[in-house]
Order: sequence, then structure tokens, then C-alpha cells
Amino acid sequence: MLIWLLADSDMGKFAAFKNLLNSFSAHYPDVKVDFRVLTRRSMWRSLFAHLRDSKNRESADLIELPQSWTAVFAKLGLLAETGAVVESFNPARYPDFLKKGCVMEENDTVFSAPWWMEAPALFYRPETLKKHGLSPEAGFRDWGHFLEACERLAAGNRKRGFYPVLNGAGRMSAAHALPCVWNRGGDLFSEDRHRCTLNKDEVVRGLEDYLEPALRGWLPLFGEAVFEGGPFYEDRTAMVLGTRTPSFPGRKSPFKPARLPGARKKEQILGYNLAAASGSTNLKEAGLFLKWALSADNCRSFSEDFGVFPCLKQVLEETLADADGGEVWREIFAAPAMPPNTTVYPTAELLLDKALWHASLRIARQAYAREDFLRELIIAHGEIDYLLSLY
Repeated sequence: MLIWLLADSDMGKFAAFKNLLNSFSAHYPDVKVDFRVLTRRSMWRSLFAHLRDSKNRESADLIELPQSWTAVFAKLGLLAETGAVVESFNPARYPDFLKKGCVMEENDTVFSAPWWMEAPALFYRPETLKKHGLSPEAGFRDWGHFLEACERLAAGNRKRGFYPVLNGAGRMSAAHALPCVWNRGGDLFSEDRHRCTLNKDEVVRGLEDYLEPALRGWLPLFGEAVFEGGPFYEDRTAMVLGTRTPSFPGRKSPFKPARLPGARKKEQILGYNLAAASGSTNLKEAGLFLKWALSADNCRSFSEDFGVFPCLKQVLEETLADADGGEVWREIFAAPAMPPNTTVYPTAELLLDKALWHASLRIARQAYAREDFLRELIIAHGEIDYLLSLY
């Protein structure tokens, strides 16, 4: 049996998966399991390559997907019904906000099972903020106050290599930019999801808010992910924009979580699901692994091992009750918003990722021009609207 996993900025995910796999293999020694790691883009391309030429382009038996990919690949016939693979699968064991990420748009048939999730947040070092006369209550009230905090931290620290804020994943992304768009009252689609809104002023301003720390030189681009940098990053920054508490094995993290600055009414939650391939010849084995991975004990231990959140309702409640900074996480999960699980959304996200990547390159080369960014957004807007007219 072959499992495809999504690449991650934290190698701890793969150590956690190997632990899960080893325990599975100890209980099912006759089931031979291999796994491969693919980037989000290579996973996308590999799935479509298999769709075009299933005889010569392989697919995995089990696939880890962003929950927002379920609808499109289920509609294309690449995913098996989860209930047919795991008879005991019960959607009622999951929070309501996760259920739409398991089905197609038109019906309630489940094609993927929630596995783990994370939420963008701002992590800060309390003693560093205090040293510069800052507090999370005042400094993180909105994006403007956050930028002022960055400016004060930059002016007050001349240490070589110091930045007020780091990007936890080492890159800019659409998923992390959307809370800034929501702060401005915008969104990627209209309320009925029939039109793209990338051309709206509030959307553009929100994306520019997201880029602002990098434009001002307060956030480095194309650096190592925080989790690859070891303990040295702790002296290089006061804050981290990310989804997991920055830490180093064997040491207590000096960072505390806070909501991303802004007065939005919802919080971004990013979910990752497991789905069985409809063309798999190992669906029995895939069902065994799914049942194993989705059990309460394994769901808890896997998510704990790399600092993310479990999807099972009961285990999530226990985790939020015991988590460091639990009050912040409970506030975030009290207003959850998942990326739309629609046919068009995954492509829209990839196009916005591309525009942000090009903007990052121009910023790094000190060649950024607002007109270039707007031009890319207009092109992406046109492509997304065309897809919406088809689907």
C-alpha cells in the first residue's frame, strides 16, 4: 500500500507519521506500507496526471489532501466513498465546521476523513515585547498597531540578523493572507460564490497589509522555516506568524500565542484529510490504516507529536482545555472558517499563491511595484471567474 503525504515546513510531522506507521505495522505485520512526500503543487499535478493516464501514471492508495480539495477530486472520480472503505466511519464524531470539507458540493456522501488541522496565529516573546514597552493587548489590536509594534522592535534592536517578525513556514501563502483580507471586510469570492472578488479594493488592501512587513524590511523572505532553524531563531525575532508554537525539542518554548491582529469575525482553520483512491487495488488495507489513524488514541498522539490539533470532537475539546495558551486557541476555534470545499477554490488558491510568490520575489530584489501586483491579481481574477462560469 502506498500513501502520499503533503510536504510540511516542520519535519516533526514526518517523525510523527513514522511513529504512527510503526505502531500500525506492529499490529498488522502482513500489510506492507510505503509513503512518499509531495509538495502541494506536485500532489496536484500528480493527481491530474493520473486522471489523464491512469495506466501509466500511478496514484497512491491513500492520499493526504487539504480538505478544500475533496470536492474537486471526488467530482473527477478519483476518490472512493469513505463509508465503503471504513464501515465504522461516523461523521458525527467531528465538529460541524469540518463536515463540509469531507463531501462534494451537491450531496452529503463522504469522500475524505478529517485527520488534523491547524490555525494561523501570531506567536510572541512576552519578555521582548515588555522590554520595548509593548503588550499583546495593545500591540496586536489591529494590523496597524501590529505594524507599529514591528517598527518599534526594529528601531530598538540593532543586533545583526534580527527581524521583528518571522514567517513560520518561510514563505507567503494565500491561506495565511486571507485573515488580512477579512480584516478589511473582503473575501476571495462573493457571498453566493458565483464571482471572484480579487479586484475589490478591500481585497487588494488586505493583501497589501499582508505584504507590508516584508516591504518594510521587518520580515525576511525565502529564509528557512522556523522549525528548520533550531534554537538560534529565538534570538533573531520577537514574533512569528505561523500555525504552530515555535519550539525546539527538549526546551520549553519562549513564545506565547495570540490571535492574528484584526477585528474580523472569523478565524482561518486549515484542515487536512485522508482519502482512499477509487482505483486502488488495496482498499481493504487502506481501510485498516484509516480506521487505525482515525482512532481517538492515535488521533491524539499524532497531533500532539508535532503541535497541531486533532479533528475528533472529543479529543479536540480535551486538547483545547489542556493546551498552552488554551484561552487563545479556544477563542480562535469558537469562530472557525474553513477554506471553501468547492470545485474552483483549490485553483483560485494556487493562483493567489503564485501572485504572492512573484510579489515576494520582487520585494526580495527590491523591485516591487504595486502595478505589477495588481496586474497579476487581475489576471488571476479573470481565470477564476472563467472557471466559475464553467462550474
